[in-house]
Amino acid sequence: MSRIRLLWHGLNVEPLRAALEAHPELWNQRTERTAAAESPHHGLSDIWARFADPATMREDGSHDSIWYPPADVLPVRDIVFPLMAGVRGTRLGGVLITRIRPGQICKPHTDPGWHARHYEKFAVQIEAAPEQAFHFEGEKLVTRPGDVYWFDNAHTHWVTNDSQRDRITMIVCIRTEGN
Repeated sequence: MSRIRLLWHGLNVEPLRAALEAHPELWNQRTERTAAAESPHHGLSDIWARFADPATMREDGSHDSIWYPPADVLPVRDIVFPLMAGVRGTRLGGVLITRIRPGQICKPHTDPGWHARHYEKFAVQIEAAPEQAFHFEGEKLVTRPGDVYWFDNAHTHWVTNDSQRDRITMIVCIRTEGN
C-alpha cells in the first residue's frame, strides 16, 4: 500500500504564494521544530498558521487547535476549508507552512505524538520544481505548485530539494470520516 498519494492537480495557490512573498516576517516566528540540531527539520523554515490551544493541552498531548496570527494575514482558510470538504473532514488540526531552501533536506524521520496519530496529513504544494521530491522507502512523489497530496507520516519519510528554488508546502491536518 502506498504511503503517499496525489489527489488533485491545479489548485490555485497564487494568492497564498503572493502573500507569503509579501510577508517574509512570518517565517520562523516559532522555531520549535527547526531550531534543535538533532531535529530532522533543523535549518528549515516554518509558519504556524494553526496548532495547539495551550488552554486545552492535556497530559497525553491531546488538544484543540486554534488559528495563530499568521492565518489572519495569509489566505490559508481559502484553501483549507474547501480541502476539508473535499476529503470529508470532520475536524481540523494543525496547519503548517514549511519552506525548504535550495540544496536543503528534511531528514528521514517519522512524526510521533498524539497530533501526528490523530489526524491524517494532506499537503498543498505552493512552490516546487522537478528536482524536488517527497520520499518514502521505495517511492517518491514529485509535485508541482497546486498539487494536493495525502501522506502517511507514521512511516519514515524525507524531502529533498536539489533545485534552485524554494520548496514551499502547506501541511493540513484533518480528521476524516474514515479515521
